[in-house]
Amino acid sequence: MIDMKSAQVRLKKKREYHQEARAEAARANERAVLEAAVGRLKTAKRMADVTLEDIASDAGVTVRTILRQYGSKDGIMEAAFLEVGRRVEAARPTSEPGDVEGALSSLLTQYEAEGDLNARVVAEEHEIPILHRLLEFARKSHRKWLTHVFGPLLQHLPEAQRQQRVTALYAATEVQLWKVLRRDLHQSPQQTAEIFHQLVRGVLNA
Repeated sequence: MIDMKSAQVRLKKKREYHQEARAEAARANERAVLEAAVGRLKTAKRMADVTLEDIASDAGVTVRTILRQYGSKDGIMEAAFLEVGRRVEAARPTSEPGDVEGALSSLLTQYEAEGDLNARVVAEEHEIPILHRLLEFARKSHRKWLTHVFGPLLQHLPEAQRQQRVTALYAATEVQLWKVLRRDLHQSPQQTAEIFHQLVRGVLNA
């Protein structure tokens, strides 16, 4: 005689196993797609040249899979940029407010790792709308970081002057300045760090 209750339990467990296996496969595909997109962003000469076909090929999935997961090319590109930003933030050492040396060391370490990618993104921001939106967010985040780190050294100033100094610090720590020094003028990391320190100290002591 068939034990219907036991059979139903086994069938339920089998269905749950297959559902979990499919879900895990979907998660694995999503991780593979994200890694492939991040890899393409870091190696492409132009962001506009990255295609869904490239990402799909690298990830071992179909374009349809990417579209199902992220909706569009903009969707996967945005996810990839946010992932790069998350990794950069996670790798950046914490800078205590007022610690100029530590802050610049942390920032320049980040630029050495991701500065070339950042410079390429800036160069194409007006060609690709999603890049402009992401960079606007990144600029606000950078200004917020500058205010946090250098705020204690500017607190004796009136508000308008503090904001002006933060703007000057932004110019003195911008990734495009790193790109000009390191790539265009062929300065070493040490020489670049010395110039960043001179500029930042100049702003703080103005």
